[in-house]
Amino acid sequence: MTVFKAFLKILRKNLAMIIVYTMILVIFGGLSTQGQSETLSFTAVKPDILIVNKDEEKGITKGFIEYIKENSNTPKIDDNEEARNDALFYNDTDYIIYIPEGFNEDFMSGKIDTLEVKKANNFNASFTDMLINRYFKMASIYRNKITDQSELVNTIKNSLENDTNIEITSQLDTTALSQAAFFFNFESYSIMVCLIFIISLILSIFNSEKIRKRNAISSTSYKKSNRILLLCNLLYAFVVWLIYFILAFIIVGDVLWTSNGLMLILNSFIHLLAITSLAFMIGNLVTNRDAINGVVNVVGIGSSFLCGVFVPLSYLPNSVLSMAKCLPTYYYVKSNEIISELEVVNIDTLHEVFINMGVLLGFTILFLVISNIVSKKKRKIA
Repeated sequence: MTVFKAFLKILRKNLAMIIVYTMILVIFGGLSTQGQSETLSFTAVKPDILIVNKDEEKGITKGFIEYIKENSNTPKIDDNEEARNDALFYNDTDYIIYIPEGFNEDFMSGKIDTLEVKKANNFNASFTDMLINRYFKMASIYRNKITDQSELVNTIKNSLENDTNIEITSQLDTTALSQAAFFFNFESYSIMVCLIFIISLILSIFNSEKIRKRNAISSTSYKKSNRILLLCNLLYAFVVWLIYFILAFIIVGDVLWTSNGLMLILNSFIHLLAITSLAFMIGNLVTNRDAINGVVNVVGIGSSFLCGVFVPLSYLPNSVLSMAKCLPTYYYVKSNEIISELEVVNIDTLHEVFINMGVLLGFTILFLVISNIVSKKKRKIA
């Protein structure tokens, strides 16, 4: 009861902060649903694909370019990298394909089967991946049997024309799922700030010198004390998560009850466990109340910028993504992006998502182990 009373007392004093971050989430979540028309099921689409060709337009290179142009729209964009990146950012194109010099010869000799690409985070980009993979899978099969390039290109073209449909129909409500993914991504920032701030304040009280010395001579072990505090923190975290889930349902709508939506919810809950254990670890490490605000801002804002909460992962440079992989939020956001694009939800398509969830659970265990080690050392010092 003492722990719960302490929780309630601290929550009452800091309720305004929780409301502020909740309102920020509601505002940004609401804005994400505006200015976007509803995506109707079974809407025929054609991707916008830009090709940057540095090779001679012959052989496989020529055949591939013709195949892409037949199955896509070609946007008019200035011939420089800055303009291409801007076009991708502002959705003027869905996909950029870079064909390097000597690609045709390298492909025929078996040295290369892939191309460098840049793509948006939408269904058209996923469909373009399918187009490219289909062409080169077919080309790789025939390459081993046909040496004449003209005959090879014509054979590939004829084979693809037999069953390739230029237009596709998407049964996925990509707009609603994109809005849901955005909401859950931004939710991680609000939850992280609320949990780290409150839990750190609570633990700073329990880790104060007076209370720590009193606990050190009590019959309750530090492991049991940690378990009780952790359960209280989990209860608080679950209540916050439940409130945000209700807000998500109000803002995003019925898409949360689809297979994709339920996976977003599950991913959010597993991320909650990792963030709660992170907050618990920070609360044990940082005992200075004046430093808590600084830690909250550094961890919350820094993690959100690095891991794709504020800026999509596809726009972040590789150096930033390398650092982001050391943080749990990266795997959470990555899974949300994958889930929002899945046309079919099953064990095979969710393979990477399950791996990311496993990583999040690994972070959860790691943070709890570190918390126990820190608590044990502080108890000995006391």
